[in-house]
Amino acid sequence: MPGLRSEREKMRVTGLRGHRVQDPERMESRRQEIMLAMAALLAEKGYDATTLDDVGARMNCSKAVIYYQLRSKEELYVELIKEVLSRSAEALRAIAESDDPPDVQLRKAVTTLLCMGFEPMHYAAIRNGRPRSLRIENRVLLRELDRVYESLFMDIVQRGMDAGVVVRRDVRLVAYTIINATHSIFRWYRLDGVLRPEELEREVPSMLLDGVLK
Repeated sequence: MPGLRSEREKMRVTGLRGHRVQDPERMESRRQEIMLAMAALLAEKGYDATTLDDVGARMNCSKAVIYYQLRSKEELYVELIKEVLSRSAEALRAIAESDDPPDVQLRKAVTTLLCMGFEPMHYAAIRNGRPRSLRIENRVLLRELDRVYESLFMDIVQRGMDAGVVVRRDVRLVAYTIINATHSIFRWYRLDGVLRPEELEREVPSMLLDGVLK
């Protein structure tokens, strides 16, 4: 995702609010801390009930530390989702560009999306969806970024169909069904629940792909 990568590089020099950053590595580290604190609160309380005061309390710092980088809770949420979508797209791109056979690529793509769901920011993003209160320009931005990794996933599915290892159906139907089925797990799954991540990683890809792979 070249646009997101170049934007993140720019932010390491200028900061989210346009000021000059003296220590880009420390700024990036603090940015990750803020997003992880936000992710934990989103998983616990949801978007509407979370405030920047809560994020500051979780980090044991004042809200001013957060305002140094971000203007609002919505901006923090958007940055978190952009980070999630960037990582997802980069992972799928690496799979798509590998020399693995198409069926192996598809299985790796499903396993990767599943494993990412256990990471705090991905888990929070999936569980909260897109809050209705988001401004329309942010909704449009995030939808455009959604399409990047959806397109990468569809390319992997299409490659499998062309190779004859994936049942030929509408590629969008197959890709979206698998993506949404993978994400839906994290709308009921609890990180502290009985089912362990390794059990899901072992069982879910086969459950989703048995009706797709020839």
